[in-house]
Amino acid sequence: MIRFHVPAFLLLLAGAAALPVAASGAGDPAEPVAAVFAPGTTLAEAMDHVLAAGGVPLRGGPFANIVVARSADPDFAVSLHLHGAWLLLDPILAGCADLRRLPS
Repeated sequence: MIRFHVPAFLLLLAGAAALPVAASGAGDPAEPVAAVFAPGTTLAEAMDHVLAAGGVPLRGGPFANIVVARSADPDFAVSLHLHGAWLLLDPILAGCADLRRLPS
């Protein structure tokens, strides 16, 4: 018999509902985005990918394969995917929050 745990189920639902919001991090090209690369990617490699995509790396994320970056290019999100980014997230939702004001 499978035991039904309400808190675990509610947490699963909340996570599933938040995922589309978190994955929509590439809306405004002027805003930073957290680019997630393949596991095992070093921070230097991830930053190289961001630079090759035409972006400016701002800081690393909680793991070496995540870089917060920005670009004025409206096709930056597409370019990041072409250079190996698996997922683009809102930096705050991705755990890359830096509440200091970013330079313009």
